[in-house]
Order: sequence, then structure tokens, then C-alpha cells
Amino acid sequence: MDFQDISSTMIECDFIVVTEDYSRYLLHDGTTLKVKVVVKKIFRSAEITPEGLPVGLSFDSMNVVTAIVPPALKGPPSRESWDPRKDVGKEIKFEPLEEKWQEYVTNDGFKIMVKPVVVKVLKYDKRNIYGEPIYAASVQTITNVEKFTSTAT
Repeated sequence: MDFQDISSTMIECDFIVVTEDYSRYLLHDGTTLKVKVVVKKIFRSAEITPEGLPVGLSFDSMNVVTAIVPPALKGPPSRESWDPRKDVGKEIKFEPLEEKWQEYVTNDGFKIMVKPVVVKVLKYDKRNIYGEPIYAASVQTITNVEKFTSTAT
């Protein structure tokens, strides 16, 4: 669905960010990979289920991936820029340390939750401007929605 389709069939919701912390993964080379989804826009369908939830949700979002690299893995920055269309990475195994739900509350009473899940990580021989190996992560986003009930009295 392109943006024009979304804008004509979906309702844009204003929202507040409740939590948007990083999920963390330990790569087998000792690097900690930090991943989160930054939600920029939330759209919901006008149609509501009998349970009171939107039939459909859509997001404008971007994945943010960064790494905490052990000093022993750092070196001089690469002279040539990394090119994901040409450079060949090697898959590196990893273990999840913590996969966190990020939460948003819309102005029309829904709690939207998203959780990034890393499914694959590639490590490249090139280094970034900090002298760290370059990593590329394949991330899938899990979503859930609930009716928001205020705890205010």
C-alpha cells in the first residue's frame, strides 16, 4: 500500500512515546548490537472489531541499529565506503540479551506496541568512521494493540 492509499483509507493518529528503548543482542565476536524501531507516524483503520480494536494498523518507521564494539575489534577506519550492493558480509551468530516492547499511546485511546526482532546479522571486513567493523542486521517488527485505560484517578 503506498502513502496515497494509506492517507485515503486510514486515520492518522497523534501519539505519545511511552517507551522506546533498545533491544540488545550479543554477537559471537563480543559486540553488543542495539536495535530499536523509531515510529514516526501511526495510521489505523476506521473500522473497529467487536472487541473495540482497529481492524488494521500501519506505521511510518525506521530501524535504528548501533553497536558497542570491544576495543580489540577496533582498527583504523576503511578508506573506501561500505557499499551493501557490492561488499560481501559473513553471517555472525548471536544471542538475544533482551528484546523490549516499545509502547506508544494514541490520542484516540489505543496502546500500540512494537518489538524489533533481529533474525540475521552480517559482519563486513570494512570499518566505519569509529574504526568498528560494519554490521548489517535483518530486523522484523512484531506489533500488538490494546485499548488504553488510564490509571489516573
